[in-house]
Amino acid sequence: MNLRGFEYLLALEKHGSFIRASEVCHVSQPALSIQIRKMEDELGVVLLERSPKGFIFTPGGKQVLERARVILQNVAEISELAQLWSDPYAGQLSLGAFPTLAPYYFPQIIDHLVDAYPNLQFNLVEEKTHTLVERLLAGTLDAAFMAIPVPDNGLEHGVIFSEDFLLGISPGHPLSKRKTIHPRDLAGEELLLLEEGHCLRGQALEYCSGSGIGEVLNFRATSMETLLQMIAMGRAVSFIPLCVARRNPSLHYLRLKGGGANRTIGLFWRKSFVRRDLMLELVDDLSREYHP
Repeated sequence: MNLRGFEYLLALEKHGSFIRASEVCHVSQPALSIQIRKMEDELGVVLLERSPKGFIFTPGGKQVLERARVILQNVAEISELAQLWSDPYAGQLSLGAFPTLAPYYFPQIIDHLVDAYPNLQFNLVEEKTHTLVERLLAGTLDAAFMAIPVPDNGLEHGVIFSEDFLLGISPGHPLSKRKTIHPRDLAGEELLLLEEGHCLRGQALEYCSGSGIGEVLNFRATSMETLLQMIAMGRAVSFIPLCVARRNPSLHYLRLKGGGANRTIGLFWRKSFVRRDLMLELVDDLSREYHP
């Protein structure tokens, strides 16, 4: 067995096709197939159940696949360790954030990161929270900005900042003369939230539940931009994070009386991450200097 064989297995799982996997691995399809057959012969186990329509992993193949993923992650961490021994602040660092934070926070901090860490190459990733967690645990992402809490024992984090939610309304809305509003005054409003999978939706629903507010409008926005446009048209109202509100001044925003409508953002990384000291430094740096 060799590491290339493990890489081929993971490529087959990800792409579901010998043709696509061979293209991604930059080998011919016969070469990839031969390597998988060789692994099966060495192990004495059939890894793939093949048919004219494609393949599926056998139970044994699935177990080998999981161990191959761990082995390759360990190899990647060994390579990182070797690089860190020569220069802990060099190489690539991939940072993720969820869609209702990334477009507003990354532009705020990227110039500082590039200036403060000139030997690091930052790769920025925008994904929903569940995907960020999956990528962190799989080792394809180094760290991610996510809303606390994130229920996974394999991760640790530091707090970066907390921010309030404001009620976003159209400038022509009857409430636009006000600066604050009590949750009970929202009972008759059409409240629009993001679709399932956005952590902002969960945060807003949690606040609504505690305040006795129901989701009224039978429509769920797919993105923050859609949400903002619907509010601007006067079709609905919604909860908008402060960092988003500050970059969209065309709407009118009301502060919610009684508090409780907020989110806390942390920087998360794997407990085993070899650049833990760098993560702690980033937390200290960004938590002091860069708030929305």
